[in-house]
Amino acid sequence: MTSSPIRWGVIGTGHIARRFAGDLAHSTSGLLAAVGSRDGTRAFAFTADFGSGIHADETAKILARPDIDAIYVGTVNRAHHDIAMAALEAGKPVLVEKPIAPTPAEAKAIRDLAERRGLLAMEAMWMVFTPGIIRLKALIAGGAIGAPKSLSANLSYARAYRPGLELFDAETGGALLDLGVYPIALALHLFGPADETAAVVERNDAGSVRQAALVTRHGPVLTKLSCGFETEGPNGAMISGDHGRIALAGPFFCPPALALKRHNAGTPLDHRGDGPSTANDDDLPIDEPPANQPLQTGTFPTPIVGSGLQYQADHFADCLRQGLTQSPVHPLSASLAAIEIMERARRSAPSP
Repeated sequence: MTSSPIRWGVIGTGHIARRFAGDLAHSTSGLLAAVGSRDGTRAFAFTADFGSGIHADETAKILARPDIDAIYVGTVNRAHHDIAMAALEAGKPVLVEKPIAPTPAEAKAIRDLAERRGLLAMEAMWMVFTPGIIRLKALIAGGAIGAPKSLSANLSYARAYRPGLELFDAETGGALLDLGVYPIALALHLFGPADETAAVVERNDAGSVRQAALVTRHGPVLTKLSCGFETEGPNGAMISGDHGRIALAGPFFCPPALALKRHNAGTPLDHRGDGPSTANDDDLPIDEPPANQPLQTGTFPTPIVGSGLQYQADHFADCLRQGLTQSPVHPLSASLAAIEIMERARRSAPSP
């Protein structure tokens, strides 16, 4: 593809679709070109907030437009599979909101069709493209905390149960698919596939998962992951290693800051996170150090622009321009692994 802006077609008119459309204003590579919905009038109303020249129509008509380069699926979970499949059949690369599908079978169908058509397909796990998570992974890879040993992460928001709302559907909603996907994806992103998993799941009277706790093992790294609709949680995360720890301020999926605390220090750790450090072991926050000075124990701001969804759009565009059919950062194998973990957890406790 050329270096011309990627012309996005957004399918869906709900909250997440609105966030993605709004964040395209901060994109370095793409622009909002069209909006599709089951109801064309809703799509037309949606475009009114995003400027002129944006096409609005029923979903099928947007997918058929030759002037649309990529499709973002921002609908309810149960519609992800059908719309993604339709987009791929129409020859469109597709970015599908998390989870890419509610079940492993549907996720595999998307993967297989994308492979057959030679098209890029990616789950919109925007977390892994935010500045904080990119910095976190670089610090761990550079030895900032030595060998990682554990991860703990919680994501919980109080959500009053409302019968009939998609968020609480027993099969395509619930706390695991809505929130649990984030800590699971973080563990997979940092440490690779899980060797073992275990879960405790609590459901409401309608059978929807309202809270869950999981343990996964990734080689020598043990994780404790939790999510829920019952209470408002701290929503942070902590990665510990044999030379220190890194805390992610909540919400950890787009952390505003990372707090590094080191111990058992050796030689200085440079600005990029290569090697151990002789930094004083204190908790005083410090500003980002100049590139030629050692990285110190302290707090490192990792702010985002907008609400952060544009980073994944720019990565997707870069993959398109390279002719890739899989993201090297968040491949479909990672998406499928997360869904399989959630599926096992959801099936681990019987419905009421």
